[in-house]
Amino acid sequence: MLLPLATLAQDVYEIKFILGVTQYRAALILWDNGTGKIRLRYYARDKTNMVEEYIKAENTDLGLRLTGYNPVYPGTTTPYPNYIADNFYLSQDENGRLTCTNIDDKGQTSACSIRLLNGYSAKQEFLSDFDWKLD
Repeated sequence: MLLPLATLAQDVYEIKFILGVTQYRAALILWDNGTGKIRLRYYARDKTNMVEEYIKAENTDLGLRLTGYNPVYPGTTTPYPNYIADNFYLSQDENGRLTCTNIDDKGQTSACSIRLLNGYSAKQEFLSDFDWKLD
């Protein structure tokens, strides 16, 4: 269905969305077993914040869902207070255009964009914005 997502071999994606007046930018790493992690950056309370969630790819009636769960402070197991987990629904139309919608665990919906990063150095540079790197 979604060729880049179908392989799930430590692929790196950039996801962007707006909820209310807050813009979110995320780095998503998916592994070959359909699991991954996502780090999301956003501005609130006069500072840039970052949260990490575990991700699981699942087929649904609405398309491929990247289900986020267990929001924590990046690199820890400490729960991130008051952050609502994200769920990204991806589908592809007959012309190959990818549609991305985020429906968080509270039911808040927002359109999002998703982009696959190519090349090891481009991935590493992008991930450095999230204090992250590939193994």
